[in-house]
Amino acid sequence: MITAEPVGPSHYTKTDSWLQQLQRWASEAWNHNACTMMIAVVTVVIFAIPTLTASLQLDFNSVTGGQWWRLLSGHLTHYDGQHLFWDLLMFVVLGAICERQNRKWFGVFLVIMATVVSLTVMFTSAGISEYRGLSGIDTGLFAWLTIGQLRTSLAGRDRYFAAFWAMSGFLLMGKLGFEMITGDVLFVQTDGFKPMLESHLAGAVVGALIALATPALGNDA
Repeated sequence: MITAEPVGPSHYTKTDSWLQQLQRWASEAWNHNACTMMIAVVTVVIFAIPTLTASLQLDFNSVTGGQWWRLLSGHLTHYDGQHLFWDLLMFVVLGAICERQNRKWFGVFLVIMATVVSLTVMFTSAGISEYRGLSGIDTGLFAWLTIGQLRTSLAGRDRYFAAFWAMSGFLLMGKLGFEMITGDVLFVQTDGFKPMLESHLAGAVVGALIALATPALGNDA
């Protein structure tokens, strides 16, 4: 009678161990951040297909002609690799945190934020006919996270973290003020396209309202 020899731990390779660890990380990330991950993947795919980018950007004339979905899809389109990298990096980091703490309503709030930012840009930007990028949503997510964490710290009487998040809020307001005064954006060079400061302001306002209208972060596990 032939019996199979059991495979003990010594038979596993380091590659097997790393693959298993990556699978666990991927599974955990999907369970907690499915919406953020899907948006990130779709954004990269859209950028890789120029014709798709052109057909999904926030084109104002197309929206008024009935292509309303561009109010949402326009945020997933970008002008160049640097634009994509910084927008997506901030979105993945901030989106992952906000989604973990607000999984039930994260998708709904994201749609509201994207729509308000798009409409604001459409109706306040003279001489501009199109818009691309996640920067408005990124700013909104940062405001949402900052005010939500500040509320949590104040409720828990944690003075140190409250001071930290209050400082983060002041830095955000300083960034927005700098952009309004100079007409330029911090951190990212914008050769070839004009930064839409209205989108950052709209995102910040919506993110702040969402944070103030929802319970303290961390209660929606």
